[in-house]
Amino acid sequence: MHFARKNLQVQATYKDIWRIAYPITIGSLAQTILGITNTAFLARVGEMELGSSTIGNVFYFVLVMVGMGFGIGSQILMARKAGENNPQAIGKIFDHSIILLVVLSLLIFGLVSFFSHGILSLIIKSPHIQVGAGEFLKYRIWGIFFAMSAMAFRAFYVGISQTRIITYSAIVMAVLNVVLDYVLIFGHFGFPKMGLAGAGLASAISEAAAAGYLVVYTIFKRDIKNFRLFKFDDINETMFSRVVRLSAPVVLQNLISMGSWFAFFVFIERLGEHELAISNVVRSSYMIMMTPVWGYSSAANSMVSNLIGQDRAADVIGLLKKIVKLSAITSLAIALFSVVFGRFMLQLVASGDKLVNDSMYSFYIATLATFVFSISVILFSGVSGTGATRAAMFLEITNIAIYLSYVFVCAVLIGTPVEVVWISEVLYWFMMGTFSYYYLKSKRWVYISV
Repeated sequence: MHFARKNLQVQATYKDIWRIAYPITIGSLAQTILGITNTAFLARVGEMELGSSTIGNVFYFVLVMVGMGFGIGSQILMARKAGENNPQAIGKIFDHSIILLVVLSLLIFGLVSFFSHGILSLIIKSPHIQVGAGEFLKYRIWGIFFAMSAMAFRAFYVGISQTRIITYSAIVMAVLNVVLDYVLIFGHFGFPKMGLAGAGLASAISEAAAAGYLVVYTIFKRDIKNFRLFKFDDINETMFSRVVRLSAPVVLQNLISMGSWFAFFVFIERLGEHELAISNVVRSSYMIMMTPVWGYSSAANSMVSNLIGQDRAADVIGLLKKIVKLSAITSLAIALFSVVFGRFMLQLVASGDKLVNDSMYSFYIATLATFVFSISVILFSGVSGTGATRAAMFLEITNIAIYLSYVFVCAVLIGTPVEVVWISEVLYWFMMGTFSYYYLKSKRWVYISV
């Protein structure tokens, strides 16, 4: 039995864009709170702990982004089948994607368990940061199993445009993380004072709770039964091949993208522990400002694929224009708020007036970067949504090469002030938007089949 047409096929309207985007935005905000909570609490412990958690968290998310690449590839395929109004094909894709992601999580866990110490010692200058990041990762890496599983569910719900559940699971994770951070970092209510290790453990447990919520919700939700999830009755090499073929460029693209973000902080660390602390404080505020846009980005990716599945490729550019408009207006409002209340935002995640004062210039640059990002990431998500994941990968590689060259020259060769290094974010997103715009305008994506 097929879902009604209205449940699976989207329209290129502001109403549908908002319906799909806002639950993802709220869910992304909850995810952001998780990272900010760690930052805010560890800032009260010390700058070394703050810097160590930055390196550890970014290292962890480099690995998580590999799984997200498979999730995005699966999401594009599921959204395409939603456009064709074929729920059972969506369930088949989901079953294959969750197998891939579970196997991947096992591989990543083994990699980090055996090799993270050697990797960190090669790329981090400060021995204190090396030890701290390793302590954080020892507990944080247990969350990889649950983060990867949640990727499959996120891809499914975004692919079928039923995104509200993403909000609920993210809220569960964020609320639990706040409580556990308070208890485990500082040792309240009879628990041992674990510091960095407590922050890593709190995040891992919170991810487990969010993944568990998604599983239980999906099992007991009646209208999901039409998709025949968890049947695993037609597992075959052909479907694995389709998911991997579409996802592989996204995996590489995400790995390069997050790897460059990790390299950004490694290069900043060469300037000093104080500069690293500044960048961690600014990063937390940057993530807050970027959060509302991620909902529009996910909506663009899924809705573009859905429209193409309906044989409505001609409506794709019009849809993206509407999403860009909403995203830019939202980001402009956030930017104005941030300029007015920037010092207050930094005080939430920083300890001491000196750290706040030294962070202000970098914060203003990050605010500008957020506005450019709000336009560029929609266009880039549109490229991926068409199925042109290989083209998106090459756009990313070109962009990253320029970005990292700038950061390396400024932070390592010249040793500029940290705010000069942060200009790289404006440069990165401006180029990304420009490259994506010209690719979409070329219409090469019209001939791509997934």
